[in-house]
Amino acid sequence: MPVVPTVSGRQVQSRGVQSAGLQTFSQSGIGDAFVRAGTEAIDVFGQAKQRANIALAQEASLNLSQISSDLLNNPETGLLNLKGKNAIGKGQEYTQQFDAQVEQLAMSLPDEQARNAFMQQAQQQRIQFTTQAGRHEIGQINAYEEGQFQATLLNNGKNAAALYGDNAAYVLANKQTFQQIEDYGIAHGWSDEQIQAKKIEFKEKVADAALSQWSANNATAFIQSNGELSDTAAGARRAVADSDSSERARGIRNNNPGNLEYSKTNPWVGQTGDDGRFAKFETPEHGIRALGRNLMSYQRQGIDTVSEIINRWAPPTDKNDTMSYIKAVCEQLGVSADEPLDASNPDTLKALCAAIIHHENGSQPYSDQQLTAGVSAALGLSTIPTNTKRYTGNAAFDAASPEAQASFMRQADQLRRQQQAEYKTMLDSRVRDATAAYMRGVEFPNPPGEDDFIAAYGVREGNLRYTEFKNTQIAGQYIGSFRNMPTSSITAYVEQLRPDTGDTGEGYAARAALYDNVVSAANQVIKQRQSDPVQFSLASGQAKPIDMSNKDNFGQSVALRAAQVSDLAKSYGTPLTFFSKDEANQIGVFFRDAPVSQQAAYLDTIRQSTGGGQMYMSALQQISANAPSAAVAGILMDKPGGILAEKNWFNPDVSVSPETAAQTILAGAAARKGTDDAKGIPMPKDADLRLEFSDMVKDAFAGDAHGASMAYEIAKDYYAGVMAKKGVVSGEIDNDVWKQAVNVATGGVHDYNGMGNVLLPWGMSAEQFDKQVNQAWNEQVVGSGIKTPPGQYGLQSYGDSQYLVKLGTGYLLKDDGSPVVLNLTQKRQRFSGDIPQ
Repeated sequence: MPVVPTVSGRQVQSRGVQSAGLQTFSQSGIGDAFVRAGTEAIDVFGQAKQRANIALAQEASLNLSQISSDLLNNPETGLLNLKGKNAIGKGQEYTQQFDAQVEQLAMSLPDEQARNAFMQQAQQQRIQFTTQAGRHEIGQINAYEEGQFQATLLNNGKNAAALYGDNAAYVLANKQTFQQIEDYGIAHGWSDEQIQAKKIEFKEKVADAALSQWSANNATAFIQSNGELSDTAAGARRAVADSDSSERARGIRNNNPGNLEYSKTNPWVGQTGDDGRFAKFETPEHGIRALGRNLMSYQRQGIDTVSEIINRWAPPTDKNDTMSYIKAVCEQLGVSADEPLDASNPDTLKALCAAIIHHENGSQPYSDQQLTAGVSAALGLSTIPTNTKRYTGNAAFDAASPEAQASFMRQADQLRRQQQAEYKTMLDSRVRDATAAYMRGVEFPNPPGEDDFIAAYGVREGNLRYTEFKNTQIAGQYIGSFRNMPTSSITAYVEQLRPDTGDTGEGYAARAALYDNVVSAANQVIKQRQSDPVQFSLASGQAKPIDMSNKDNFGQSVALRAAQVSDLAKSYGTPLTFFSKDEANQIGVFFRDAPVSQQAAYLDTIRQSTGGGQMYMSALQQISANAPSAAVAGILMDKPGGILAEKNWFNPDVSVSPETAAQTILAGAAARKGTDDAKGIPMPKDADLRLEFSDMVKDAFAGDAHGASMAYEIAKDYYAGVMAKKGVVSGEIDNDVWKQAVNVATGGVHDYNGMGNVLLPWGMSAEQFDKQVNQAWNEQVVGSGIKTPPGQYGLQSYGDSQYLVKLGTGYLLKDDGSPVVLNLTQKRQRFSGDIPQ
């Protein structure tokens, strides 16, 4: 900042003076000298004051420059940082602030001279400030107006594009925006050409946005509204003359060799007008293309044989000679009427078009090049130039450029194909769910209809699939009726409905169709019952599921099941079955993995809840698939007495009670399995064990390899249980214990009548067995009147306490050809066949 010069008075200091005395003298002109000195002093003071005023004015001007810069450029409040609407009207406001600062700075100056000098500089600064402020405000006003205009166009465009389905609203929205464009253009000095160009730009942009939304949101409706006639659901057919004219040159004259129908709302590409019901095309290639497109649409709907194509193309209902037409086309193509054709093959499509053209016009006048061009365009492999824009009556589509129209039609067609594939997947899922419901005899809400199948699969396959689904639906109604009927009653009912082959009069077809549906339903019910009778009873509400939540609930649900399964087996005509397959798997896994004490407790619960016997055996048989050791242990728990596991000459015999055998087998199975933290108990070499096992059982398991394998594994479980209890983990074989294990697992082996070895009923001695066999022979064979040819008889094990009677190299048979089975009424241990009914 400049320093303003100042003037101070002379400094006077009082001090004593030493002198020898005051001396005086006179000097001439001393008064004039004082006058001159005063004048000079005044001049010096004036100059200093002037310089000071200049400096003060300059300082004020610099302060004003800083204030001006802050008013314009302050990051938070500066005028130049106000944008758009916020800057409108602010130029004058900030100029007033500038003027106030000028006045304040001027008042701070000491005199008029300094103020005048400052105001001259301030005036120049004000001109610069107002110019910059005004330019900024005008620029921001223009930008704001342009932004508002563009935002208006954008919003109006979005709103109009969303109205593609409402022609009147769409047109009104465009008209309103056209008026806004015109008003803005006039206000901003646009030429008429600029205004018109902006309107066209807006119209085409909105049309593109509308078609993009429409084709993406509902491709099928978009194509139905804006596609060619062949793209619609109804498709195109051969046009028929309104008069009796038989002029065959019409198709050639109209460049419409297929005599396709004219459409105003779904015009063909290259369509130039109409000739009555007939379309007219720019070139023959456009007409051939349209014919090819129509044939392609037939194939898309599953119409792909000459018979189906011509019946759709020239139906008898339009007074066409359809049969002659079919015959002529077949002769041209060299195919049968019902032979499927692939219209997507260019050669096939070209030949089919040529055959139709020939029949329609009496000749086929076009060159191979013309046919190829039309067919290639029909398949989408090429395009044919056209001067005719397509107008469908939809304002959005009609406003789009021909290129945009074609682009969005292709996009919609791709989306339609994709949606059809997705729809087919969804329909398949619904059909599976509905079929599952019908096969259970229950209704399915909102089942798919015929239109759904045709939309997904086309006409032919859709109709076939719908017919199949409808038959399933009808069968489901009968299944619902059959669910609680005994199988014998179902069979009798079906037989009553069997149509008499001699009665082929009116209504026979309906009776035959009804019978087929009833047979299907009956077979389905019987099949489900035979496959899993308990699951069928659960699904039909005739039984309740087994509750595994705790032992008490388990016992109660098993007891309830035991009271039902006999009647179910009788009603269904199926073997006695206690659990459903899923329940048997679940329970089997439980026994396989549960602790030994829990296995024993639950096995005992099953035994007590079923009352033992045949019902108990049925339950254990199903468990054996996943837990064979537990199943056999459960069987042994139901045995009436112990078994002689080892007979000794000098030492006491070794007898094993059913409870001990069961516990030992369960404990041994757990010991062999081990735990996550410890390996299973070491076992002797399998070769050693198997050799001894085979020596003991010999041929007792003839024809029952599964039973032999199961007995071998049970013997190993028993062996492991004994050794674990003894604490022996050497892995060396103990022959005595292994013999005990084999006897416990098999019940013992006996050579009957020198005709082969059999397995003794568990707990029965050989002497008792011979007596029981003789008794059973008298009661079950002789007493039943079964013929017994002379010869030597033997026995073959057929499960616990059951034996086939061997006669020579064969078996003793009943009169019906089935083998005789002696039943010694003991409980079954091995599961080589069905539980006896």
